[in-house]
Amino acid sequence: MREFFIFELKDEFKSLYIDKPSILYNIFEQIYTLKKEELNYGYSLFRQLTKKIDKDKTDRYLFVKYHQSIPYSKKKEVHYYNNPAHDEISSLVVKKAYMLVKTNYYDCFFFDVLNSVNNTYFVVDFKNQDYFFLESRKLLV
Repeated sequence: MREFFIFELKDEFKSLYIDKPSILYNIFEQIYTLKKEELNYGYSLFRQLTKKIDKDKTDRYLFVKYHQSIPYSKKKEVHYYNNPAHDEISSLVVKKAYMLVKTNYYDCFFFDVLNSVNNTYFVVDFKNQDYFFLESRKLLV
């Protein structure tokens, strides 16, 4: 099961790093691995790079659009997508600072959905050192 953190970048940082996603990944990785005493610095840097996600709007959009779709369900704060035809089991949790997708399928359903909502999302899998802009992931798959 892979874990993807999704961040909504500020427009100026997306345009700055669109051709250099490895630099952006390194910045997020440094923030992710900071020691406790450096958290204030990390939080400040994180706020400079990212926008707050409109959690309520995103949750509502996903639920309204997909609640009648058989593979989709929602329990409390977690959106689920279970599609046996693709052997995909995915979950999405929307927070104000990031979103977290857990999936067994690289070309996850939620990636397409989120890309249609916003094209400034940057996706990071810290455990596998994988990263990409959501809008350009089709080029990678």
